[in-house]
Amino acid sequence: MARAKSRVKTITQVKSEQPCSNKRQALSQLKRIKWNIDFRSDNQHHFWKTIDSNDITFCAGPAGCGKTFLSVYYALQMLAQKKYESIILTKPLVEAGGEKLGFLPGDVDEKTEPFMMSFYYNMEQIIGKQRLDVLRDSGVIKVIPLAYMRGLTLTNTCVILDEAQNTLPIQIKTFLTRIGQGSKFIVNGDLLQTDIHHENGLEDSIKRLVGVRGLGMSRFTNEDIVRHPIVGPVLSRYAPDWKVSHDSAESTMSNYIENGQAFAIKVRDKINKYYN
Repeated sequence: MARAKSRVKTITQVKSEQPCSNKRQALSQLKRIKWNIDFRSDNQHHFWKTIDSNDITFCAGPAGCGKTFLSVYYALQMLAQKKYESIILTKPLVEAGGEKLGFLPGDVDEKTEPFMMSFYYNMEQIIGKQRLDVLRDSGVIKVIPLAYMRGLTLTNTCVILDEAQNTLPIQIKTFLTRIGQGSKFIVNGDLLQTDIHHENGLEDSIKRLVGVRGLGMSRFTNEDIVRHPIVGPVLSRYAPDWKVSHDSAESTMSNYIENGQAFAIKVRDKINKYYN
């Protein structure tokens, strides 16, 4: 499938003067959005189909492949079609020593706001900020920290867990067993970018749950990165088996500045020799 550039046409862009002050107006306007996404790679299309045909979907891949965007686009489109009553967003709120939600000031929304910006930014691109704010204020779009999931049964809801590589296996178990009738769960993460020093819940779950009926899996590679062409090469340099030069940073910069492209080519030749 050829890569296609797309621009989501939102109600905000079509009728910016249209008021939206309550839940009824927001949901009515969502129905009139032109829901017609253009997939930018075969794996994006496969991810979408996997979500659509399973109750739970696991997706692993590097940053910039559209995991979050596709997930919230799917959730919002299904909300517009009344297939779900609400959308729930969650992430492991990981800092250096693990989850420290209680040390952050404010209520749950205020505490989680910095962690949820990737969700909110993508949703704004699709439905506009005004509709997003209305749906958040009315509880149609909700944030529930993983730490508060225990004991809940989530019905008729599309639930998205992002950054799952920062979970522990017990957190994934708790999360998945919250699924109730009529709900769909999406679990996204990057297996090479964990911020915890314990067993990786995403990796454990993929190996443990493969083959469960109703649970699908999808993956992205560096070739699927659509954020910016430079993201792929940058991520490749952070691969676990990447050998960083023993030269000092000062020496490296001096060589590059003095020799320019010739030095860069020499480094790339050395890299290619190492990997081949």
